[in-house]
This record gives sequence, structure tokens and C-alpha cells, in this order.
Amino acid sequence: MPFQQHTIYFFVVIVTSVLVSVFWINLLSEFKMDFISFGITNTSKQKFLIVPKKEVVISKENLTFDILIYNGPYLKPYVEPFRKKKCPSVTNCIVTDNVKDINNSHAVIFTHTSLPGKPPYKASNQFWIFHSLETVHYTHKPPKHWDDKFDYTMSFRRHSEVLRSYGKIVRREKELKRNYSEVYRKKKFGAVWMSGHCPVPSKRKALAQELGKYMHVDLFGSCGTRPCGIRTPSLSDCLKNVSRDYKFYFSFENTICPDYTTEKLFNLFLYDLEIVPVVNGPANAAEYIPNGTFINYQDFPSAAELAKKLLEIGSNEENYTKYLKEKDKYHDIGNGGVFDLAMCQLCNKLATNPTKNSLNYWTSLMKNKC
Repeated sequence: MPFQQHTIYFFVVIVTSVLVSVFWINLLSEFKMDFISFGITNTSKQKFLIVPKKEVVISKENLTFDILIYNGPYLKPYVEPFRKKKCPSVTNCIVTDNVKDINNSHAVIFTHTSLPGKPPYKASNQFWIFHSLETVHYTHKPPKHWDDKFDYTMSFRRHSEVLRSYGKIVRREKELKRNYSEVYRKKKFGAVWMSGHCPVPSKRKALAQELGKYMHVDLFGSCGTRPCGIRTPSLSDCLKNVSRDYKFYFSFENTICPDYTTEKLFNLFLYDLEIVPVVNGPANAAEYIPNGTFINYQDFPSAAELAKKLLEIGSNEENYTKYLKEKDKYHDIGNGGVFDLAMCQLCNKLATNPTKNSLNYWTSLMKNKC
């Protein structure tokens, strides 16, 4: 064979070998990526789904997270009903109030009013949550030896890692029907305020009395002049009666703080009461209470201007019932529903490789000195 033919043959062999090698290298590299994607990792907690190469999706359906309510008297009534429910994102979300389960719990919730004198042992991978539904004026601050124990806060503040407010108003699925003309016809009086806790930071009694200079206002309870039965956070005969007879209900809070609204307003939605709420704040109330369903003192320059507006609305059936009709489009999900949402929110956080809050829990909770 001539030298030139040998050279051509040798060149063809070399080029073919290189091309074949490149082909197999690429094929094996892709196979390796797939193998890594389907690797076995943390099999006791996570299940990997078979997905296209280079994409890994973790299924939460087999994840289990245990949350302990540590001596939380206000939360315990909702623990047993929650056991019969499932969270939409993490179906195995377990809540217990048995303190003996502390070493097996992923998260532990401590309520400010019932902390143990000495912190129990805390595992390094546990999340501890400080829980309070009160503002700074009424929250019990733990002693110094608790300072480095809490990773999250749970409160009415919407910047908390876990939100647990006094209520949550949602759009009603089924329309609530009333004879609004009949409702308006039964209204005999202007406004009502009910309270048994008088000297408070917001000075709400003084506001109610100031409004009374310009319109009809009746004060019920130990802060007022008229008795109204036994004080209760739930529905009472007194509350039902005043909702029938009065046009406006003063849902005045003890403190004006962002996000702070209590059952004084939410109960009017929970029990479908036929009265228009008036709040003394906060300024951001419209961020979580539907517009057109309430009136906020913070939107007016003075009590006189607020009273003028209430008289204007209350003296006209169409204007007044417009508020009632808008309010009746919504309802409150109740304390049990709020608890369920908070626990599911916490479980979802635990399922997504959470990081612990670097801020001191008290500094974080009491943002804006509230």
C-alpha cells in the first residue's frame, strides 16, 4: 500500500476514534447527572420523585413534623380538633400538648404567660417559638436567661414568622340574605361601646365620651353607666341585643398598634351581627379588614368629624345598609380556623429548610414599640 494511502487510513481512524470518544463521554456525563438527581438522600424523611434530568423536586407528602404546645392554656382547646385535619402542603403536621414529647418535637411553642421558671433542655435542631397575642403593654417579657432560646415569634403581628391573629375575615361562599329595610327600621339608637377594662393606653373611654358630645352614644359594662350581663369574649345576649338596636358598634382596642385588632371586631363578622363596626385603629386596618365594611377613626382629623360622618351614614337607609350589605359578603373563620392556619404555616416553614431569626425575638416582636 502506498505511503499516501497509509496516511489517509491512519487519519480516518484517528478522527473516528475521537468522535466516538466524545460521544460516549457526553452520554456518560448525562447519565451521571441523572444518577445524582435520583440519589438517595435522607430517606427517613424525604421522598424524591422521578423527574427530568437536572431537576429535583422534593415531595412534602411523607414529611412529618411534630409541634409541641408547651403549657399554652389558650391554645390547648384547638389541639384535639387539629389532629383530625391535614395541612394542604405538609399533610403529616402533628400537634401535641404533652410536655413529655419535647425531645421528639421539631418545634416548641411557649406562651408568654405560662413559661416555666427555667428553660428545659433544647436540642440544637429544634425551633422554639415565643407566643403572645398581646401588645408590649400586656406581654410578659421573659427573664434574661430566655434571651437566646427563641428562634421565631408567633403573634398578631404580620411580620411574625408565624401569624396567629384574633381572627381572619374571608369572602363568604354562600350569600347571606337579610331584609335590610327591616333591619334598619329596628335601629333605635346611634352608637354603643362595651368594655370592662377602662384605663388603657389608647384612652378609648375618652374617645367614646368625646363622640358622645356630638351624637347618641351609650356606654355599657363597668366602664360605662349601663350593665350588660357577664363579660365574655364570645356571643352574649347583650351583644345580640345591641346589634339589633344600635347602628354603630365601637370596637375600640386598648392599644393602637399595627395589625392589632381583637375579637371586638372579629366577633361581629363571626356571628353575622347586623351592626356596622367603628374602630379606633390601627391605621393599617384596611389591609386585613375589607373596605366598606367598617369605619376607622384614624381616617378623620377629630372625633367631631367622625361623629359627623356617622350621623350622615346613619340617617340614610341606603347609605347605612350599603355598609351592612358589604359586611355580609364576608365572615370570620373563628379561633379554630386561625389556629389551623398558624400550625400549617409553621409546618410548612419547617419543611423548607428554615433559617433561624438572627434578630433577638423581643426586638423582632416589638417592632415599632408595639
